[in-house]
Amino acid sequence: MLTWDVFGYYLYLPSHFIYSDLGLINQDWLNHIINTYEPSTTLYQAVKIENGNWVIKYTMGLSILYAPFFFFAHLIAEPLGYPADGFSLPYQYSITIGGLIYAIIGLIYFAKVLLQFFDQYVTSVVLIIIFFGTNYFHLTIYDGTILSHNFLFTIYAILTYYTIKWYSSHKIKYALIIGFSVGLITLIRPTEGICVLIPLLWHKGNENYFKSKLLLIKSYFPHLIIIIICVFITLLPQLLYWEKITGEYLFYSYTNPGEGLDFLFPHTFNFLFSFRKGWFIYTPIMVFAFIGLYYLYKKYRPIFYTICTFIVIDIYLSSSWSTWWYAGGSFSSRSLVPAYVLLAIPIGVFVEKIRLSPISSRVFIYAIFLLLILINLFQSWQFENNILSKERMTMDYYFSIFGKTQVSENDKKLLLVNRATESFQEFNNTKDYQRKLIYENTFNDKIDTLLNNNGEFFLDENNCFSPGIDIKYKDLTNCDHTWIKVSAKVFIPEKYDEAPPLLVACFNYKNQPYQYRTYEINKAELKYNDWNEIKFDYLTPEVRTKEDNLKIYLWHRGKQKIMLDDFIIYAFEPKNRH
Repeated sequence: MLTWDVFGYYLYLPSHFIYSDLGLINQDWLNHIINTYEPSTTLYQAVKIENGNWVIKYTMGLSILYAPFFFFAHLIAEPLGYPADGFSLPYQYSITIGGLIYAIIGLIYFAKVLLQFFDQYVTSVVLIIIFFGTNYFHLTIYDGTILSHNFLFTIYAILTYYTIKWYSSHKIKYALIIGFSVGLITLIRPTEGICVLIPLLWHKGNENYFKSKLLLIKSYFPHLIIIIICVFITLLPQLLYWEKITGEYLFYSYTNPGEGLDFLFPHTFNFLFSFRKGWFIYTPIMVFAFIGLYYLYKKYRPIFYTICTFIVIDIYLSSSWSTWWYAGGSFSSRSLVPAYVLLAIPIGVFVEKIRLSPISSRVFIYAIFLLLILINLFQSWQFENNILSKERMTMDYYFSIFGKTQVSENDKKLLLVNRATESFQEFNNTKDYQRKLIYENTFNDKIDTLLNNNGEFFLDENNCFSPGIDIKYKDLTNCDHTWIKVSAKVFIPEKYDEAPPLLVACFNYKNQPYQYRTYEINKAELKYNDWNEIKFDYLTPEVRTKEDNLKIYLWHRGKQKIMLDDFIIYAFEPKNRH
């Protein structure tokens, strides 16, 4: 339960309140937790910095929401016979129950928002559509309610409800709730700071928008100051944490060059329409939200502009993340789930319109709703049972397994390449790939002073990196992946007692390496005063951009002189390109 990303969200609580080690300096307790409970295969949830501290990658918003249930579990763990280590069963169940409670609160406030616009009939229909017809169902039923999007949905519902209440009565208590809600949402996921657009752009009435907005700010300026103060108070613990651990009040913890926000080149089309994880492909019922925008424009024009502005920016930000499919844990585009609070309003307006239509139109639309709900429920089950692949979906595979409860080996051939979590994957399936030579160096160029008369390249402490390949991905292949086979011969002198040389392969984004892999000859297998063949396979990663470059070379880590020869690199491109 407390695994993968959730492990990172939660790590603030046990590290501070149990182990008094916010900097994660003492790795003994952390290694014990990882070995005992297996929350993650690597500690990708934290980043080591120069002062020796580890910075938790995620902001602490979810830890704050987990906290009441963490403390309750800490009180009962030992009396129930479990270790009070932050990860035993009482903690896991308590946090999960807490997530369920937050989900129920979220649905209650979601209904309250809808009832501001619609009667109970329309509200009930929209609740059914959102819960059973979208990936919110998978998020709450299968994912255990402890991922960030469940909590964000709840706080978005609270924020939207009290925004409506503030615009109706202008009470200061609503301003306080708005401020803390905006702050907490931002503290959970900083890019969700765009939630401030909801209270900022919300508008009631049909009078001149800008004139009335300026008048409102002037009349209730103290409320605006209160909201800003509440946001700052909510964010302050994170700023103090960063200052304590890093010495800086602001710190960017997403240091992996292989992922990040690509604002200039968002992946919007794939994010919405790709069979890999496209939102409209796997949550097609949300098309009705965009149809409903037309009717929303006619009925609630000021709110139409607020919702459209927010959704456009939200989709832009969500699709700007380089790993736009949000890895294996996401059925459809889970990053948009919090926005359902707003998108439900145009759905409600559409349902209201259909309700007044002839019975034949109503039956037709409701039949579509029912069909899409059933597809969503079935595909949620498929996803959970690895029939819908979590990361490797293609259009051909989607239609091949549509409606199936089992997958054949022929079906699996239609998937994207399997990118295992292990550091090394062995490439054996050469029959489905085309081989091409991309680098060969037999070191016969006598001009190079580091060559001997036999055409062999010297490496020593002053020349520790060999020549090698440096090629952009776009020049390497047009496919979604390529296998690389690397081989070289290394002469190890007699009485060599230093670290064996390494073959190195990595991609670089703006000169920063990622998917860095090394391979060395096992010391027990070294042949001294003789040539040793060293080789390994390398699968290209999901590159950040097509401009990222692949570097492969030999790294000599010792001082004694060694020799390199026959450095050869092949690329294997798939014959069937996805």
